[in-house]
Amino acid sequence: MEEPLTMLEKLERAAPYNVFFNTIPDLPDTLGDPDNVNFADLLCPSLGQLKCSLQLNFIINPAWLMDQYNARALGTKPLTIVYGLEGEGMEELMESIPNLTYHFVEMTEGIHHSKIGIYVYQDDSLRVVVSTANLYEKDWTQANESLWVSPLCRRLPETASDTDGDSPTGFKSSLLRYLKQYNLPILEPWVEQVGRADFRDVRVFLVTSIPGEHCSGKTDNYVYHVGDLLAQHCTIPSSPLEWEVIAQTSSVGFFGKTSAKWLRGILLRSLAAHDRSQKVFRSGATFKLVYPSVRNVQKGRWSEEGSFCLVYEDGVHRAQKWFKGYLHEWRADRLGRSGVMPHTKSYCRTSPCHNKMAWFLLTSANVSRAAWGRVINDGEGVFVKNYEAGVMFLPKFFDEDCFEIGESSDNKNVRLFPFLFDLPLTEYKAKDHPWCT
Repeated sequence: MEEPLTMLEKLERAAPYNVFFNTIPDLPDTLGDPDNVNFADLLCPSLGQLKCSLQLNFIINPAWLMDQYNARALGTKPLTIVYGLEGEGMEELMESIPNLTYHFVEMTEGIHHSKIGIYVYQDDSLRVVVSTANLYEKDWTQANESLWVSPLCRRLPETASDTDGDSPTGFKSSLLRYLKQYNLPILEPWVEQVGRADFRDVRVFLVTSIPGEHCSGKTDNYVYHVGDLLAQHCTIPSSPLEWEVIAQTSSVGFFGKTSAKWLRGILLRSLAAHDRSQKVFRSGATFKLVYPSVRNVQKGRWSEEGSFCLVYEDGVHRAQKWFKGYLHEWRADRLGRSGVMPHTKSYCRTSPCHNKMAWFLLTSANVSRAAWGRVINDGEGVFVKNYEAGVMFLPKFFDEDCFEIGESSDNKNVRLFPFLFDLPLTEYKAKDHPWCT
């Protein structure tokens, strides 16, 4: 019987994209797949001898999280948690863990929804993990999740400045800016650790949303930052309008009485940008959303119990029935994951043949104005409610023209980009309805 792969071996196999899905214990085929990991894998000693770690997340179950660290004999290592949902007895439980430093992000509106882990090793090198999963058991065992794991970022020489060691994508400066905006004393050591690390091997962009008002050209919100990145770095070979913009999320917000103002005039205007386009109002690009139907949930592995990760209010859907025309079923037959509902969130643009992809965004951000921003000041700015974080993949930073996502006769020896759901998409039928709460 073969020895299971270490996490470092999995990471080496996953290069250059470093994207993983979570293992589902009830789906045995996911357990032996090197593209699938559990949370404890992120603490594998093959990645380095852990010195301390930081978790920025929305929902935390401290008892479950400590079980993961204890499983790797790391339960006494310093751990810092910044979280966004306060549960009953949470503070008492946090207080009972001596190696734990924590902060609850209290907000009047919106949520702290980012999901970032930073792991520092004994030699002061570090790795960053950007994920779609909350830190409690059901997210990691009964929902589909995705995560990106950075290459090892080694300690810079003492003579280096904090501005040294950035990647061509500016990942380091983006992460430092994001950490600093919290203005929390418990994060100051983490700002220093990141500032002293060498991120030159990172090939993705860090994209974040920070609550507040933002004007055009600023990077602290998804609508402007994603659109600017695509306008600068995304090349679509030919007939751009034939390339579909696809969103796949676990939650859906309210967009208005028609698609014109926000969905097509704001969100799609950003997602459809490329280096030969002008950001016209109400883009003509095709937009499709993957979100589970009632049938998807009822035929899923845990039926209605498996819908715990899905949020779309019935009243909201009834107020925007036009949106059903954009909806497509959740299907992941190729990977045997159709029966497990998705908590992962991703955005991409795919070719008419469904074998190529112009860009990919893995993120905590659902399709909502709270995450991406709603227009204010007569279109001169946006207002964002949530903290969100994701990583943007653009082919030119991987020395590619497009990402390959489907096997064909001319790419048999090419590393395919890890892609979770099935293409082409399956439209809702006339009698289908989205799963609503």
